[in-house]
Amino acid sequence: MTRTRLSLSARTLLASSALVAASTAPLPWITGYGTVLFQVVVLGAWGIVAAVTSTTFADQHHGPMWFVALILNVTLFLLPALAIFYLSRNRWPRLGAVGLSVWAAFYLLALFVLFPATDGP
Repeated sequence: MTRTRLSLSARTLLASSALVAASTAPLPWITGYGTVLFQVVVLGAWGIVAAVTSTTFADQHHGPMWFVALILNVTLFLLPALAIFYLSRNRWPRLGAVGLSVWAAFYLLALFVLFPATDGP
């Protein structure tokens, strides 16, 4: 049985996706309005849970909402990340790994620091 080793860009995609998934954990402790991306992730997750169940359920049961926030956070990250990966994986694997790393850094900065929200719901 032979093992195939993942390419550099594939390993970078997996590692950056895991990092973004882990970045969902501190979201409940963000105070104030956060950033615009934070509001998209958290309020989007709340809206999805409220649409599937009810607003009362979404207000009182935070566990499902944070799970949906995890899925939404990773999905929003992966949309451009998969485009970078598939466009660069064969021809420019190192450039793809750099591009994925830059995208992951920008995404995390946008989630926590850049583009502060000036108002909210």
